[in-house]
Amino acid sequence: MPYVQGRMQTLIKKFFKYWAPLYLYAGIIFYFSSIPEPLPGISIPYFDKFLHLIEYAVFGILAARAFKSSPREILYKNFKILAVLAAVAYGASDEFHQLFVSCRTCDIFDLMTDFAGGTIGVIFYGKYCRF
Repeated sequence: MPYVQGRMQTLIKKFFKYWAPLYLYAGIIFYFSSIPEPLPGISIPYFDKFLHLIEYAVFGILAARAFKSSPREILYKNFKILAVLAAVAYGASDEFHQLFVSCRTCDIFDLMTDFAGGTIGVIFYGKYCRF
């Protein structure tokens, strides 16, 4: 029984260290996507695309970090692919969510930027990060 308790404690610690930041960040994205006009008065061309790129690069880093920490071999060996897929899936759900927010739209170019940002974040994590 002590082995099981120790194993559970290790899994809980790993969850809070690696997965909870990703879920928290996803919640922050959801919150800001719920705001009808998140950038009032900003008229810089394609500024929203730049923000999507940065936002999903961070998501990609956090997702790569989470998948790479997994005890399951299939998850940590394929962490890059899974992290990019997670970023794209969350970006698609975010765009769908915006269909139900006044003054917001579902934009395929935002989704493409989310994909690019997630991919950049995953590549950055794979090349430079060791945490």
